[in-house]
Amino acid sequence: MHPVIETLYYKSPVFLQNLAVSMMGLRLRAERYRYAGEQKFNELLRSQHFSAAQMQDYQGRQFVQLARHAIANTAFYRDWAQGEGIRADDIQSLADLQQFPVIEKKFIREHAAQFKASPRNTHSKPITLFTSGTTGTPLSVFTDQDSRSEHYAFFSRLRSWYGVDPVAPRATLFGRIIMPAAQKQPPFWRYDAAQKNLLMSSYHLKPDQLIHYYRKLREYQPQEIFAYPSSVTRLAEFILAEGLAPISLKLLMTTAEHLHDWQKKILQQAFNAPLVNQYGCTEMAFFVSTLPDGSMCFHPEHGIAEVRTPTGELSTLGEGELVVTGLVNYSMPVIRYAIGDTVTLGAVNKNGFPELLQVHGRKDDVIYMRDGTPVGRLDPIFKGGSGIKTAQILQSQTGAITLRLVPDATYTEQAGTDLKRELIKRVGDDLPIAIELVSEIAKEKNGKFKPVVSDYKNFVSK
Repeated sequence: MHPVIETLYYKSPVFLQNLAVSMMGLRLRAERYRYAGEQKFNELLRSQHFSAAQMQDYQGRQFVQLARHAIANTAFYRDWAQGEGIRADDIQSLADLQQFPVIEKKFIREHAAQFKASPRNTHSKPITLFTSGTTGTPLSVFTDQDSRSEHYAFFSRLRSWYGVDPVAPRATLFGRIIMPAAQKQPPFWRYDAAQKNLLMSSYHLKPDQLIHYYRKLREYQPQEIFAYPSSVTRLAEFILAEGLAPISLKLLMTTAEHLHDWQKKILQQAFNAPLVNQYGCTEMAFFVSTLPDGSMCFHPEHGIAEVRTPTGELSTLGEGELVVTGLVNYSMPVIRYAIGDTVTLGAVNKNGFPELLQVHGRKDDVIYMRDGTPVGRLDPIFKGGSGIKTAQILQSQTGAITLRLVPDATYTEQAGTDLKRELIKRVGDDLPIAIELVSEIAKEKNGKFKPVVSDYKNFVSK
């Protein structure tokens, strides 16, 4: 948000802020729930009953269509195909996936324009998204309205399994900045009337303020809560500690962070609702969720999942780095894209959904506010951050925070100032925050990169 517009928003009364949020929600609803998405949703309701063989056949047809489109419409795959003597029509089946090279995230980040393609539908406007992922490195993602709408059809199908309509009353607990971090009095939420979404701040979940969240949810009675695990677990712990009645929902869905077993137990006690975990990426290259039978599976109509072992071999079973081929985003097709997470893949079920047995690479630390309030999922501050190759947030034992940045040639002092301002919005201004420019950020002993590391344990007892 532009600083001037942001200032005007903060100074406006709550009803005008709700209006502004609803106007944004109207735009997002039109983008997410288009005719293309409705068609995909109806298609998914049929394909979910396929046999494993039928699903593989479906997946093969979708792959051939996307791969041919990529060769014909993107600079990278066109040049690759010419170099290999491959024509678009040579891609005939899913077996041809083996001909394609694995693409590293670093390469796509540095050459994103080479993967950009025109939308299949000329009336589907282009959209640019930003992600930092698990490496703390900004990445531009190109998509379009139809591709985005088809992606959201998978959320619609997931919700339909629990009797929740695509746009039903819900509450969300994400990292959106909807009010100043220094605000001490409710409401700690804003209402998006266009999407029936009660946006609740994840940065005000303090001990003396949690009762207001609980009361508002009891009053609003959403069908669904969609949240970061760290945020909704904070509320669940309060409900249990105070002996309050569980909140009843049709669906409690978590995303974007690792959902620990201990969190599952707390959430299942504090909420009378099915608990579903969703896992994906902004690049829309795959979609994973808990199924009604309790298993965690890839939705095969959305993408193809493989793992790359330490020896470089690719397999559809076992542990390794997740390599995905998206089947939805035609404006930025990615084939055999190594996203950086380490996972364990299991066998496919009777309907052709491959099981995800474990995610090994999404267990980041959280940053704590001065009063001990945990703040998870901070990597959004880097989304769209120009001039930064890699970034990491460190919190010392004293609580002081350091933003470690590996700059590129376009980095400016203003970029660092903007990042610091975004962090203050989330953790407040009562902790020292410094910026440190470095040439490289070391990985952990296990070879993994942690975008957030906190040694702050001496926070205020609650």
